Amino acid sequence: MKKKVFDIFIWTVTVFFVLGIFFLPNEVPLHWNINWEIDRYGSRYELLIIVLMPIIIYYGMLLTKKIDPKLKSIKKREKTYELIRKLISFFCVLLVIFFYFLIIYPIHNATFIICLLLGGLLIFIGNYMPKFPQNYFLGIRTPWTLANETVWIQTHRIGGYLYMLGGIVIILGGLFSPVVGSRVLIVSILIVILLTTFYSYIEYKRLTK
Repeated sequence: MKKKVFDIFIWTVTVFFVLGIFFLPNEVPLHWNINWEIDRYGSRYELLIIVLMPIIIYYGMLLTKKIDPKLKSIKKREKTYELIRKLISFFCVLLVIFFYFLIIYPIHNATFIICLLLGGLLIFIGNYMPKFPQNYFLGIRTPWTLANETVWIQTHRIGGYLYMLGGIVIILGGLFSPVVGSRVLIVSILIVILLTTFYSYIEYKRLTK
């Protein structure tokens, strides 16, 4: 029964969100510019794309786990994989709640909330990253981490620290103006991706000399 608790939760909130669409105006704000000014309205039914995201992610990651060529590796650390699957799905639920909030109670600057959510996600993922099983769908997947399990382990160990540091920087960036916060968010993510990719290449070359 414990294993089904999150399944019940994700289905319950999805049904709740879908039903909530029918209580919204026919036309709702769907996009904001960098200064948090509404620049596009659309049909409330377009929200289905966002509303269904948590359940798609949740069961999509279950499917990718089953078809992953490195399923044996995943099974060795299945608890970690399942924890991250639930964490990312829950993060998507928070995004949907935030989106509904923006529609019902428009605010002039939500940069800090976005940075707090994304930064918090990076910190949580970074904390568990060293335990990620080698696989083709989750984690730092470069040609070098997938080719060598030691490279995978070392890269995710370093990547864990970088993700947590990046998350902290993103949250701090959200304390400034929308323009500064947005730039800090984008630049931080790009730097983390580039550094972990470069490290995996260097580590692979070092081990395969």
